[in-house]
Amino acid sequence: MAGTILENLSNRKLAVVLFIILVIQFVSFLIGAFIAPAPANTEQATATMCVPDDYEKLAIPFHQIVNGNTESKNCQKPKESNKPIVFAFQIPLARENVRLDYSRWMSNLIALLTFEISYRSFSDDSSTSIADLRTIKKEIGMKVTLAAKDAGDDDWKIIASKNPLKRNLNCRINTPQLEDQQGYDCDLVHLFELQSLFYDYYLINIQIVSSPTLRHAELTDLNLAAIHQNGGFTKVWLSLKTVFFVITLLTLIWYWNRLQQLSRKTTLLERTIIMLGVVMTQLNAPIEYLSLFYDLGFMNFLSDIRQGILYSGLLSFWCIFTGEHLLDGVQRSCLSYYAKQLAIILSASTALFLFDSIERGIQWINPFFTIWEVESNLAIIFIFLAILSATAFFLFLCYQVSRVRATLSSKQSSLPSMSSTRRLVYQGIIYRFKFLLWATLICAGITISAFITNQFVDENYHWEDETQLLELQWTSAMYTTVYAMWNNYVVVLLILYAPSHKGLGPNVDNLSEEIEFNRLTSDDRIEDNGEVSSIKEQEDKGLPSTSEDKSHMSLLQELTNKQNID
Repeated sequence: MAGTILENLSNRKLAVVLFIILVIQFVSFLIGAFIAPAPANTEQATATMCVPDDYEKLAIPFHQIVNGNTESKNCQKPKESNKPIVFAFQIPLARENVRLDYSRWMSNLIALLTFEISYRSFSDDSSTSIADLRTIKKEIGMKVTLAAKDAGDDDWKIIASKNPLKRNLNCRINTPQLEDQQGYDCDLVHLFELQSLFYDYYLINIQIVSSPTLRHAELTDLNLAAIHQNGGFTKVWLSLKTVFFVITLLTLIWYWNRLQQLSRKTTLLERTIIMLGVVMTQLNAPIEYLSLFYDLGFMNFLSDIRQGILYSGLLSFWCIFTGEHLLDGVQRSCLSYYAKQLAIILSASTALFLFDSIERGIQWINPFFTIWEVESNLAIIFIFLAILSATAFFLFLCYQVSRVRATLSSKQSSLPSMSSTRRLVYQGIIYRFKFLLWATLICAGITISAFITNQFVDENYHWEDETQLLELQWTSAMYTTVYAMWNNYVVVLLILYAPSHKGLGPNVDNLSEEIEFNRLTSDDRIEDNGEVSSIKEQEDKGLPSTSEDKSHMSLLQELTNKQNID
């Protein structure tokens, strides 16, 4: 080929490409910061204490609204009795006697419990130390039933239940003095996670079946934090995915057609770019629309897998991209040369997949499962290793880039001694790579920073000016900006690394490929000078030039014209 499109771009056109990228990034930031709401919303609910007439049936605190009053079903107010109490939650909560419902655009639901426990001084045991009175670290067992229904349904449908559901209870009192009826500060307890918010209403019944014997503490209430994705954010997110899906798919098809027009086999770098386009396109595919029509309990798990595929594709591409541009590499366009780096990436990706499968995969079947309660140390170790691996890879990428920069410096110093043909070709290669080198570093740095940030950030950040007229959704802006950056990076690679067809023949195609991927040594420069001298001698003697000689001169003329245009 006559080089890539980037090699044949003028400075003005390259500046236009850069300007378009910056505009898309800025628009994506504005969409996330001002148009999209926060990614998630939290609803707080306090349990309704019920004494059911029949413990085998659901206790429904808000069965129906009659004349502005709510009526319960199988839920009597607790009195002075020894009957077990059922803590009932019905979400979403009614507002001003109006029943609200969930939307399928909200995608998922996470439920967290907070135990309200009060200190009782009159029941102190003199043998209990002050430290033991201040802390509660026990295991508690619960019978949990999760039911759901739509607006037009009369009966509740039980979708999950667990008996007993064991959780760790960690509470403490931090004040210097202990006072009667003083509340303990208890950690949040994971209850369940639904990966598809398919129904309009949800009902939760919780009955304590086993609890530690604590004479100095009393359970007074249960609070529930229901966290769901904002429907407005989902609409904005899927709109972006739909637009980028069409763009990346069409660009990938166009790039593939360009490669099919070549008279040679594709190089490793070209095949890797195709792979990157495929993994980006599969992430962009808006299959989340299916959850609006079907109860897909594995959607979060599938989304994590798709994003993991993109991470693996990006890491693999960056390894090969920097390696292929080390112009002195003797194993060029050979996948086995990168076996060690790719094996490390594959191992890390497999470990993250196993970790995600343990939690999200099991939650598909059992929404009450969580690795943080079962093996909390294991979860922390996995996250720590993931962050450590991401940081180590970025340092390795910086090392590779430094090697490439050293190679570029040595090649630039060798350009004056080369033939005009090869010198102009290598100027195009260096010019192309310097542009994408910084784009690669920026994309890698932001991607890894976003990955690490997502391991810690689980709440929304807002910034308001003094007049409270401007509000920025920083979390939404981060998601939309990073997502747009991935797509910009992949689309730019597909376009600028596509073969450029400017009317040069197949001989020039072979010559350009040879020049680009052969080692640049002193012997090559001598050979270049000899080739040019031989051509001149043949012309002086009036001898006909071979097709290869004509290819040299044609390429030289083409590159000279391009340089004049620039």
